Amino acid sequence: HCSPNNAYIWKRSLMGNMTKSPYQPQLELAKDAALKAGEIIRSYCSHGTGRSSKNVTVKSGVDLVTEADTRVEKMITGLIKDAFPNDLIIGEEDQADSPNGGQGDPFPTESCWCVDPIDGTTNFVHNYPFVAVSIGYMEGGIPRVGVIYNPFTDSMYEAAEGGGAFLNGKQITIDSDASSIEDCLLVNNIGHYRYEDFVEESAERVKKWLKAGLRGYRASGSAAQNLAHVASGQVSCYYEHGYGGPWDVCAGMVLVKEAGGVVWDARGSETDLEMKFGKGSVCAGGRAVVTDVLKVAGQPTFEFSGGK
Repeated sequence: HCSPNNAYIWKRSLMGNMTKSPYQPQLELAKDAALKAGEIIRSYCSHGTGRSSKNVTVKSGVDLVTEADTRVEKMITGLIKDAFPNDLIIGEEDQADSPNGGQGDPFPTESCWCVDPIDGTTNFVHNYPFVAVSIGYMEGGIPRVGVIYNPFTDSMYEAAEGGGAFLNGKQITIDSDASSIEDCLLVNNIGHYRYEDFVEESAERVKKWLKAGLRGYRASGSAAQNLAHVASGQVSCYYEHGYGGPWDVCAGMVLVKEAGGVVWDARGSETDLEMKFGKGSVCAGGRAVVTDVLKVAGQPTFEFSGGK
């Protein structure tokens, strides 16, 4: 799945094609960091290394972390600290053992970065190419910049507030043709929980969508990649009750909104997703299709807590 990194070729030539955002410095840093992260990630498969060489450990349940996760996060946080020494940085692996907030706690309002070094770690371990570096920047508790980079497909998704969303330098928009569940290609991650009540609820939700005539159902294993695919119109809608944490969705929220979509809390009624610590629920896509997907799914009842 390793592919050459062509990103540098177009990166320097497309600066003039995008609307400048007040967050341009953060956007450029995030892109540079994501490209460097991609080089590290690809290095783990450049010599034919397989699962056994990735030094896999288990965080909880079937949630995995690798040596590469830690290396990438340290590199990204180092670059951010050098450029923006006063900004907060919240990274998935740093927060795994000592989070800055408990389940459902609000995010800080000062300048803050949200980093997921390898979103789709289980995919990475299995050499399945839905793997993404996700770097988001927030001010006032609101995501303002989002960069998602898949190093195996060499796909750079980027957005800054007010500047539009782009894939490898070309502007992207959501799937505006999908208006109901019947014309929706839906991606739905179920995550690593294996509690009986969570599994039953998740399975029942899928059955509801299929019985309502859902056009297609997919599960990629990467929240960041899902949001990027929604922003580019490659899928119509993304639903997940129980995404791993704010680092999973921060960057993708900017992409989807700048591409013309909505990012709602799947537990509310037309409620914009708010950045909070801990697991969350999301439904993203065009307004009409998101409304229909949520209507068919019904209200999720499984509640997440610090120990669950």
